[in-house]
Order: sequence, then C-alpha cells, then structure tokens
Amino acid sequence: MRTSVTKRKGRGGITLGLIVIGLLLVFGILISNILPSNSTPVVNGEIDTSRYVKLSMFLIGPSSTEAIIGYQDMVAQLNGDLKENINANVEVTFVPLDQVDREYLLAFNSKEAYDVIYTSADAHPSYFGLVEEDAFKDLDDILPIYAKNIWENINPDSWDDARYKGKIYGIPLGQGQYMANGYIYSEDKLKEYELEPIQSIEDMENYIDTLLEKEFALAPLAMNEEESINLYHMMVDLNSAWVPAPGLPLSSAYLVSRSKDNRSDILHPAFTSEFVEFAERMKVWADKGYWDQDVLMMDGKLVDKERPEEHYSLFGDLNPYLHNGSQLSNTINWTDEGLGLFCFAGEKQKLIKKSAANNLLSINSESDKSERALMMLDYIMNDRDFYDFLDYGIQGEIVDYPNLDKELDYFESISIKDPYANFAFNPSPVEKEIENVIRVNSQYGPPILLGKAGSPKAAVDKYRLELSTAGIESIIEAVKEQLKDF
Repeated sequence: MRTSVTKRKGRGGITLGLIVIGLLLVFGILISNILPSNSTPVVNGEIDTSRYVKLSMFLIGPSSTEAIIGYQDMVAQLNGDLKENINANVEVTFVPLDQVDREYLLAFNSKEAYDVIYTSADAHPSYFGLVEEDAFKDLDDILPIYAKNIWENINPDSWDDARYKGKIYGIPLGQGQYMANGYIYSEDKLKEYELEPIQSIEDMENYIDTLLEKEFALAPLAMNEEESINLYHMMVDLNSAWVPAPGLPLSSAYLVSRSKDNRSDILHPAFTSEFVEFAERMKVWADKGYWDQDVLMMDGKLVDKERPEEHYSLFGDLNPYLHNGSQLSNTINWTDEGLGLFCFAGEKQKLIKKSAANNLLSINSESDKSERALMMLDYIMNDRDFYDFLDYGIQGEIVDYPNLDKELDYFESISIKDPYANFAFNPSPVEKEIENVIRVNSQYGPPILLGKAGSPKAAVDKYRLELSTAGIESIIEAVKEQLKDF
C-alpha cells in the first residue's frame, strides 16, 4: 500500500513538474517578445530598434584644445545621424596618447565604463591578454546579423588576425598597418642642389653632407636623446635580415630575430659586430655635425612636425607624412608640399606589415547593448567621413588621407608579414629583468647611437656588460620558451 501511494505521489509530482515547466516555457516565450534579453532583438526577421539606446565608446584621441573641438563637432554630427538611423547616441571618451597606459587600465578594470573600446595587440594591456581575461564579447554569432557591411567588407586575413582560439573578439580598423620608419627631408633642398632622390643610406649621407657644406643656419638633422630610438629603428631596418622580436617595447632598444624565417633565433643587436659598426658610423655623423653638439642636453619639442623642412630633415614614423609629403623613394609624386620620404625598410624589401590585431575595436563582455553597438560601428564604417574619424583620427587628429591607395600599394610591394603576428608575450616571469634592461637601454643606448659615448668599441663593451647584468639573457630565454607553444 505504501509503495502504491508513494508511486502515485511520485507520478503526480512529475506531472505537476512538467506542467510548471511547460507554463514557464510558454511564459518565457511571451516575455521574450515583451522584454527582450537585449536592447536590439530580431522580431519577425527584422531588427527592432524601437528602444532608444545610449552607448559609450573609449578611443585614443586628441590632447590639444583645437583637435578636441574638431572631435566634438564630428561626434555631434555623428549622433544626429545615429539617432535618425538606429535610434541611438554615443558618448565618446577620448584618451590622450600620453595618458593611455593609466586611463586604459582604469577603463579595463571598470568594465561598466564602456560599451566599445579601442584595443591593440601591441598595447598594454594587450588585446589577446584581455580576451584571455574575458574582457571582450565573442562576436561571431552577432556580426553577420547586426554588422553586415563590416562582416562582408573586411577581408578574411584581417578577421583571422583578430581571432583568438578561433573566436572573433575585435573588429579590425583597416587592413593592417606598417612599421614605416624613415627619413623625412626637404625636397626643395634636394632640387636646389641637383641631387638624386634618396633611395639608400649613402644617398642620405650625400644629401646631409651637401647641407653641411652649403647651409649654416641649422644642423641638418633635427635630433634629441628621445628621438635617438629612430636611429636604432634605422639600424634594424637597414640590416638585410633582422626583424623586430617581442620581449621588450619598441620604444626601447628591442630584441630582433636573425631572420623572418627563424623567429626563435633571437638576440639583442648590441651583442653583434653590426652594432659596433653602426656605433662607429654614428660617431662619424656626430663628429661631422649631422646634429647639434649638445644633442644629449636637448629636450622638449624637437621640431614643428607640420613643417619639418624648416629643420632640413628628421627621422620618424612616415605614416603621418605620407599624406603631406611629395615623394617616396620609389619617386611617386603625390602632392607638392615639399617633403621627401625615404623608407628604411624599402631598400631591403622587409617592411613589417603588422597584424590587423594591432588596430581594433572591441565590445565589453558586460555590455547589454552589444547588438546596437555593432550597428553603430557598422554605420560609422560604412560612411567615409565617419570612418576616417574613427580609424585615422584615432591616432590623435582628424586628417584627410587623399593618397591612401598609393601608399598601400607602395607599402605592400616592399612588405613582409610580421612573423610574430598574434603572438602575445607574457612578461610576468621576467618583469624585473625587463624593467632593468629598459633602464640600461635608456642610460647607455642614446649616447652610443648619437656618437657621444667616446670610443664606440669601449662604450659597446660596457653596454653589453650592463645588459647581461640586468638580465637580457633571461628575457631572451623567456621569449624562446613561450614561442615553443606558438
């Protein structure tokens, strides 16, 4: 009897449970149509934007008052279009370049602060590291629905760059960037003295020697201690095989691999004969007067980068000048602004094409407005003016890039794929050593690179000793060990 009663109770409980579950399922379906789980549901095959949404976006932006006003005007125009087209507005927070490390850490540590944020595999914290910490939303399922233009127009290679363990967590801005270190000079002076376009370091030396002979107002090369890293970039780019390797920031004297085909064969250039030869060459340049004799004492603004021809020439990243300068080393004439550009890596045909993961927009994993955020980005990236604001303006100013196609064609013709693309070095095991090596680099590197360290051979020997004491070998071994799993 007890057994019989027990069975009937059990069946009744099961029946009641099934009824409750059924009611909950029906109720859930009804509720999903009344109170959608996100702010932008798909209803009867159509995206429903009837609910107004306010979005937030963190970008790298301007620091000058004039540039900020330009940004604000563009954002106001954008918000008018967004309200009309997708019933949303966006509040854009611009983080000045000199505050990125501090402000971005705060933003990432407080996930509620943003819906969309600029990120990069080269940044600190890095894109891949943040993905590992679940900071960003997996976009694979919602991209084709809410951002069709983005999904269809970004090429497969760029999507592959943005993937981590097979999933997409960032939207590439552009199709990859280039490490375009080079020499910016006055084309007017080149023509005045009937010199050939600069296509090699020897051509560059001939140009500077001519300026030394003919001109007296300024030292031919605008240079200071901070800018001496550009001489290091030149040394690496002019080497026939070296490729920048992970382990140390590119703002310091970084590691290299002996070739792009053997990325585990890593070294610090200071321990090579090529570095000694380069140091000797830089001493010759310094003794000739290529830059000011008190170069190590100079600080502050190096040169008006809007008009570098006033200082005859300087080294730097070519990207900002490609759209204002008149000629690349392959003699393509673009405008008549009077600037000539010589890309160091062009001579050896090894300009590094960086991963698209170095220039991304990601969506906060905690955001409940990710679908509308994708619609916003899709709208922006499908409009040329707004896309330029988002992509190129992200570098710190709103600019017009009229010759982008020619630039990309030239760069592509001399480029190689970054052998370390999508490799995220974990510095934790050697943080102290990295800190020590950066300190040694900053103390001993600039005097050698600027030819102000006395005997090049003796200075390099001392530099090597200090690097070893600081732990350079441990950093190299840590990189090699992590590359085994890459």
